[in-house]
Amino acid sequence: MTTLFSCKKNNATPGDGKTAATTADIISAKIEVKNNTGKITADVDCTIAGDSIVAVIPEMLGSKKLALTFATKTAGTVVTVADTVQKSGVTITDYSKIVPYAATSSSGDTKLYKVIIRTFTGLPIFYINTSTGNDVTSKDTYITGNLLIDANNGYKQDVTNMSMQIKGHGNSTWTLYPKKPYKIKLDKKQSMLGMGSAKDWILVANYNDKTLMRNKIAMELARRIKSDFAPESRFVEVLLNGKYWGNYLLTSDVEINANRVNISEMTPDDVAPNITGGFLVEEDYKLDAPVNWKSTQGVPFTVKDPNVLTNNQIAYIKNYMQATEDALYAGNWTDPNLGYAKYIDADSFMRWYAVNETVKNQDSWDFSSIFYYKDKNGKLGMGPVWDFDISAGNCDYSVSKDPTGWYTRYGKWMIRLALDPAWNFKWRAMWKSMRIKEVQQMFTDIDNTATYLKLSQEQNFKRWPILNTYVYPNAVVLGSYDKEVAYMKDFITQRVAWMDANIGSY
Repeated sequence: MTTLFSCKKNNATPGDGKTAATTADIISAKIEVKNNTGKITADVDCTIAGDSIVAVIPEMLGSKKLALTFATKTAGTVVTVADTVQKSGVTITDYSKIVPYAATSSSGDTKLYKVIIRTFTGLPIFYINTSTGNDVTSKDTYITGNLLIDANNGYKQDVTNMSMQIKGHGNSTWTLYPKKPYKIKLDKKQSMLGMGSAKDWILVANYNDKTLMRNKIAMELARRIKSDFAPESRFVEVLLNGKYWGNYLLTSDVEINANRVNISEMTPDDVAPNITGGFLVEEDYKLDAPVNWKSTQGVPFTVKDPNVLTNNQIAYIKNYMQATEDALYAGNWTDPNLGYAKYIDADSFMRWYAVNETVKNQDSWDFSSIFYYKDKNGKLGMGPVWDFDISAGNCDYSVSKDPTGWYTRYGKWMIRLALDPAWNFKWRAMWKSMRIKEVQQMFTDIDNTATYLKLSQEQNFKRWPILNTYVYPNAVVLGSYDKEVAYMKDFITQRVAWMDANIGSY
């Protein structure tokens, strides 16, 4: 998405923020009301860092055709875009995409810039309009509509206008809260903000998570430690039928897809012995999917994907899941050939476990959004990780609010793995390794995300003024966004310290 330039008189790489000073420097830039009548309501100063000139205009503009006022280090410096000379405060340029500037001084120095103009909060903006003009009121029935995407010069987005269907999504997040999560089904597979092409997308509302970032932080940890099929995600602003609806996290649906859970796709035409995969199974207390059952140990399972299965296919996956559990609870369960290792990919389970235990995810103890996959002729794996809004201390009704103590470990299957000396040894080694880089990176992620969301969270909490209000199941009500972020960061700090101190006795 970014154009790279080279120039003999400037050896630094454009985009690295380390361009050398030259006589051709642009030293200030702004977008002034007097030169952009009817487009903005107040002057907007630009930030110049290295070779980037960036401005965020608080309005949502229909057009980004603007005049930029700038000053150069030396008189006589000529600024051009392609072959067009830019006159400060006069030349109208379309900034709907990143615009390359070239500044050349009278002494022959040239410096290259990227001018990046964003609007509103700086995040991508999703303009969703339903065909009825009404809000989305059902999580069972789609309504048709249109999606217009302004990537806001943040991500690559080739197709910006697309037909789609939309419905509600989630369980308690759909029924309890006024800010609703949504599922979008595009008419055609499309890449969204640089993420892999698919039809189905989720807009996570994060209403009860006042940091707006618990899902994002956990998903990024999962991606760094290569937890299977960990989702990508992007923060976006959502306008529904012209009304601002708030900050959302756009992410993939949990489904079998080459860009999602990339395993074999099985159809009802597949017959034995060609029915060993692929299956996507969810551990879910609700048991509300068409194919659902409880294991001998009482673990609730549903088939998430495929949606249509034959009786033989259903019998196969039920039997495989039960055989896995039986192996975990058998007398020879730790035998590398006859025990649970015959059925599961232990490394896959461990990566999933590592993420959920690190943030002490309330739902990860045999509750919901716990996904298993089985590829054709393969063992059972775990992933993708999912649903972290009531992790990292954001839950007032269970021990998950305490940063100390093992938690995910006590699931029916996980506790058996934890009791295996071989698993135990490998888990301790994994923790000590990921702790150095991937876990430590979480704290930087939190700080960077809070900075990135500064303008967005302000708008979100104007729309939903809940920072001083208890929202089920908040463990704390702190009254400000910064305090909510600090609380989450402190919880993870204490959590990680406790795990460090107790990993040897796991």
